[in-house]
Amino acid sequence: MRIVTSPMWAATVEAMSLRSVCLGLFTAWVTAACTGASGNPSDASSDASSQPDVGATDGGVDANPDGNLGAGVKKIVFASDFDTNGGCRDHGTGDQCDLYTAELTLSDGSVRRIKRETNTTTSESYPAWNPNGKVVYYTIYKDPKAKDLGSLDLTTGATATLLTNASWATVSPDGSTFLYNDVKTSLLMTAPITGGGLTLSAASPLTGVASQDDPDYSSDGRYLVFHQVISDAAVAQVFDTQTKKTTSWGQGSGHCGFAIDSLNTLCDNSSSGGILSRLYDTNGSFGPVSIFLADMKANVISAYDGEFAPCQGVSFNYPTFCGDDKHLIVSTSCNQNGEVTFSRLFLVDYSGASPIYRPLGKTLAESYKGKGKSSWTVSCLR
Repeated sequence: MRIVTSPMWAATVEAMSLRSVCLGLFTAWVTAACTGASGNPSDASSDASSQPDVGATDGGVDANPDGNLGAGVKKIVFASDFDTNGGCRDHGTGDQCDLYTAELTLSDGSVRRIKRETNTTTSESYPAWNPNGKVVYYTIYKDPKAKDLGSLDLTTGATATLLTNASWATVSPDGSTFLYNDVKTSLLMTAPITGGGLTLSAASPLTGVASQDDPDYSSDGRYLVFHQVISDAAVAQVFDTQTKKTTSWGQGSGHCGFAIDSLNTLCDNSSSGGILSRLYDTNGSFGPVSIFLADMKANVISAYDGEFAPCQGVSFNYPTFCGDDKHLIVSTSCNQNGEVTFSRLFLVDYSGASPIYRPLGKTLAESYKGKGKSSWTVSCLR
């Protein structure tokens, strides 16, 4: 749900049209018709129902931690810098990312009940939900190499350092198992979790492979997808928790996630940018690689969010399905002179004949009335 502390896996963006965005869409649930730009920037306008820093009783997400949101509305937690124009990345130094929660309507990209959850001098990002919807975990970047795992209790607003020298948290769908990366050993560690998601038991290594990052569970909890760093390059892998077998996804693939309704995997593509897909077979093999979402030129994406107009290139990263396999949230980055200057979330709606791009980051910033550009990694409560 989605950089090792160095690369962005974003490549120089080649000239691509909206037609090329849908090349290789890989399953029956996504139609292949990509005849032009669908949607309109105005489609994603928010209802502006929330105000900055509203308390729980004034409409924050934690006022209703048990759900009852209505059909097609999902809780999200995301990292953002709504105070300045910082990059809101994971480098730690100079970045000021805080965590926010909101409720997202999938059909039109509108948001409500935006609430700031952290406000610190460190940078918090890469959030993950506990399935109970009451606890969020996140990585704390004190500096580029010093990382801890924090917990946020949405019922009380309390934050705490759950683990030191740890990052990349995720929880099994049944809420019983906590999975994270040990910064010192680069191993994925697993530990039983109790106490409403706030108490960890003793941890043990999941597998014996080093440099495992950014894990994600399949919806049934049996499979894990993560990437291994080999010579500064990411190689995605799927691990079967029953057979203990690991299957390699292939070079140039990182920050992967499972679909919700299938075993399709989506990964960042470090060689040519964008998001690639492969279907994992329960026999322990993968289908062919295809382009799921290709990077765009700035003049194309700026039609949806004008902040991207000056960018030399635009890349998509950290794919996260939300609600179903027809709504994908991605971090969309502005690249200038080889550096990411800011990022904003986009909701890509595949429920129609052509994908609709909804500028979720723009909507969130305007609804929150924040001046900062950046919104970053997101987690959607399933």
